[in-house]
This record gives sequence, structure tokens and C-alpha cells, in this order.
Amino acid sequence: MTLKQFILINYVQLALSLVILILSVVYFKRRIIETKVLALHFLLAFAPYLIVLFLELKGKAINIPQNVYLLVQMFTLSLLFAVAFGKKYKNLLLCVGLIYAVFWFVNFFFFQKDELNTYTKVVGSIIFIFYCVLYYYRLLIDLPVQELQRVPMFWYVTSNLVYNAGTLFLLLFVTYLVEVLHNDLLIYWSFHNILDIIQDLLIMLGLWQDLRNIRLHS
Repeated sequence: MTLKQFILINYVQLALSLVILILSVVYFKRRIIETKVLALHFLLAFAPYLIVLFLELKGKAINIPQNVYLLVQMFTLSLLFAVAFGKKYKNLLLCVGLIYAVFWFVNFFFFQKDELNTYTKVVGSIIFIFYCVLYYYRLLIDLPVQELQRVPMFWYVTSNLVYNAGTLFLLLFVTYLVEVLHNDLLIYWSFHNILDIIQDLLIMLGLWQDLRNIRLHS
């Protein structure tokens, strides 16, 4: 994996995120609430890139906006699951969110600081995997339709599970790879970005299904 290929993968992932944002705001008023929350999530996801670009951050300072975004991401994705669950598990989501916020604060200000906050990302990934499994469990009990592929949230959750489950072990060993093996992470982080691309493609399937449902009911 060369540096040019790595940068190309980054640009592809960024372009797909922009496409998702555009698709999620088409017929915005008629979209399901889950898609509206997803639009908010991807809108805020561009903030770290814009901050790095306009402030011309370099070195470890590049990590700071992304580390702050981890807290924002927990809020937006927890909101997405809260909408999907309805009134169920609201206390659980609130408690988990508060515990995560405390962990984020401690890690950001006292441990990893301006390093890539992999500990926080690991905890976040475990939480999201748990939420995804919980969502599938609710689907088995409260199956809304016989064809799951017609449920946009099914694709949103599947994309989240694929990404977090796929990157969890990478995140667990990032610190060892960098500090002990002095690895530049070019190959490993390319795998991370490829999973991010797969996640985006699955989300786009969900967005397409949401638009399809709008046309069917119009």
C-alpha cells in the first residue's frame, strides 16, 4: 500500500460521506426520523475535516478535532438508536452515554490527550456493537415487515455493525503497533478506511430504500 493509494482511499471515503449527506436531505421533510438523524450525523462528521483544513493543523494537533468528534458521534448515533427503539431502553441509553462521556473526558484530558484516542474509540465500538445486537433482537420480537431489506434502519445498523466489529481489533492494537513496533499504520489504517467505505455503501442502500418507500407511498 503506497501513500498515494492511502490518500486516494481517504478521498473516496470522504466523497461517499458527502454523497450520503446529499442523499439524506433529498425530500427531507418526507424522510423517516432515522434518516433525518443520520443527516445530522454526517453533517457534523465534516466538522473535523473543516477544522483541520481552515486552521491548518499539523502533527498531533490533527487528532484533536477527531477526538472531540468521538463525543459528538456518540450523541448522534445514540440518538439514532433511541429513535429506533422508541421509548424502550431510554434509561439504558442515557446511562451508557453519561459513562462514555466521563470516560471520554478522562482519556482526552489525562491519558491519550492529543494522541489518537484509541481507548475511547474502542469503548465506543463496543457500545455500538451492543446497540446493533440489541436492535436485531428487537427486530426478532417486533418484526415490522417480512422483508427486512425494505427497512432503512436495518441497513443503517448493519453498516454500523460491520464497521465497528471490523475495526475493533485494529483499534485495540494501534498503540502497540505505533509505540512498540513503530509501524506507520499505512496498511492497517487503509483497512480501516476500506471498512468505512463499506459502511458508507450499506448506508446508501438504506437511503435508497427510504427514497423508494417514499415513492411507493406517494
